Amino acid sequence: MTLGLPREAVTWAILVLGLGALAAAALRSEPIARFTRSRPRLTLLLLSIAAALLSVGYLHHYLRGGPRIVDATSYYLEARALAQGYFAFPIPDPSGSFRGRFLLTPPEASTLVVLFPPGYPALLALGFLLGSPLAVGPVLAAVLTFITFALARELFHRDDVALLAATLSVLCAALRYHTADTMSHAWAAILLAVSLLGALRGGRATLWAGLALGWLVATRPVTGLVCAVFVALLCARRRRSDLVLVALGAVPGLVLFGLHQHAATGSFWGSSQLRYYALADGPPGCFRYGFGAGVGCMFEHGSFVREHLPSGFGFAAALGTTGRRLWHHLGDLLNAWPLFALVLYAAIAGRRQHAVRLITLVTLALIAAYAPFYFDGNYPGGGARFYAEALPLEHGLVAWGLLQLRVARFAPGALAVAFAVHGSRAHEALRDREGGRPMYEPQVLAAQGVRHGLVFVSTDHGFNLAHLPGAHDASRNLIVARFHDDAHDFQLWQALGRPPAYRYVFDSTALASTPRLQPLVPHLDTEFAASAEWPPLAVRSGWSHPDYPGAACAAGRPGLRLRQAQIEVELLAEIDGPGRVIARWTAVNDQNTNLTVSAGGTSWSSRWTGQAGQCFETPGPAIPLSKGPFRVGLSSSTEGLVLLGLAIRPARPAEPAGKGVDN
Repeated sequence: MTLGLPREAVTWAILVLGLGALAAAALRSEPIARFTRSRPRLTLLLLSIAAALLSVGYLHHYLRGGPRIVDATSYYLEARALAQGYFAFPIPDPSGSFRGRFLLTPPEASTLVVLFPPGYPALLALGFLLGSPLAVGPVLAAVLTFITFALARELFHRDDVALLAATLSVLCAALRYHTADTMSHAWAAILLAVSLLGALRGGRATLWAGLALGWLVATRPVTGLVCAVFVALLCARRRRSDLVLVALGAVPGLVLFGLHQHAATGSFWGSSQLRYYALADGPPGCFRYGFGAGVGCMFEHGSFVREHLPSGFGFAAALGTTGRRLWHHLGDLLNAWPLFALVLYAAIAGRRQHAVRLITLVTLALIAAYAPFYFDGNYPGGGARFYAEALPLEHGLVAWGLLQLRVARFAPGALAVAFAVHGSRAHEALRDREGGRPMYEPQVLAAQGVRHGLVFVSTDHGFNLAHLPGAHDASRNLIVARFHDDAHDFQLWQALGRPPAYRYVFDSTALASTPRLQPLVPHLDTEFAASAEWPPLAVRSGWSHPDYPGAACAAGRPGLRLRQAQIEVELLAEIDGPGRVIARWTAVNDQNTNLTVSAGGTSWSSRWTGQAGQCFETPGPAIPLSKGPFRVGLSSSTEGLVLLGLAIRPARPAEPAGKGVDN
């Protein structure tokens, strides 16, 4: 983040408004102050409306009309699935046309589940049911403003502190992002605030605290556990019987969470995120909460792990990760990092006040709770998103501090100027990343009158935004699948009855590129690209990931690299009868490799001794096949073997088994 003059008209307008507000504050203009003092409820209503409108503006100006980062698009797909009645949604065959990043298959199943907890998607699903999912964020913006006011008022028992806290919330650019993109943090911030508010008030409000707490666990489990500790302490100080109401209120959220985990893992106590990373990444056990060697997944977070965790995730690495989060959080709260000094002043000056101590302890507890997780989780615009749930509490603390310093009237102007000359840079970076617009826009299809058929997309983001869970009839719906330019495309098209097919072309490397919809007739192909089978359906040992081997015979396409792995993938047989499964491989280094392929109850082994960049095949024996999907097992004894593709060739039952490769 840098300091400088605005670079666009919107930011210039914010700067002018901010300077005007500062000038009015310096002249001690009283009309606004008198209005807010005399009509606090109307002021709060106007602030809530302003928050919603600013979030709408953020959605259209910075996000360009839709979810942008892959996490947000994944939440979007999960919410759409829940609106259709699915935790795990069915997909047509072949499943490799649909599987991909942040999607996992339950054990012994071919359905798909999004890995994220269901608390926020369940709320976003209401937006789908009402026909306007992107309206949920601005509604949350208004609710968050109100809740920030209510919590600050409960803590400090002052309307002026509460109104100023709500004002800071409205002008916080990080919250404008989190209430525009389909991310879970604004909802988690609301649930955390409501849980604490209910616990502070007691009585019937305790039940509401439990309801919010359970939903928070189902949204952000680590934040939920931190909140549970403080809710329990607050209730126990007043009346221990309130804990029963909290527990009862938490049941719906916990049931929702358990149902999602069961759908993803087959166990109510399982973890969808642990299962996903066990299938999709490595080394085994890389994704976990805690410290030690082997922490850090090398495919999803490889560059980060190599740079920051060369010796594992120990105390020094945890300090570095926490420090980087805190650095981003300094700018999240008040749009520029120097203003964070106000938090430190308020925490020290009010250290003997119960409200200040509670805010400080909850914030520190959140920081400590996320310290054992290795990945920063920061990005431009979203900031230190793991700490975003603390923003309503911190805004209350800063509001109290500003009033103590008698400079509260300068706060709105200062936050606007801070955003214009400093904080806006990160949000512009978010706007311009990965093509500068959503990777799927329905209006591109609507402009060509396309309402049904088969549409192929080339990005995870585009798939998540476009796919309709449960859709299977291309004559009535749009079936959206991933483009692989292989047998997956052809067989899916043929299985759907050869409907009109299109390719959604989006260039994520060019800023503000114009997406196109091209008619497509999938070509007949007999080889299934191995990279389409990531994440695998099962991983018995080792790990695998997509990789570009660089071999001439790979023709610039990715394969599936097996790292001492034993995995299962899927093929689709078009007809009943005997056939051969032929695997095509290459190696990324000179090596001696033992490999095994199994299908249809038969396995065959080969040994490869060759040079990097050479390609070879391991044909299997004739095996009986039934029309439909079947699993293929693959194992490699080394780290450098890349599976390029799998094919099914007809075979006569009497044919001898293929020799494979032994050289």
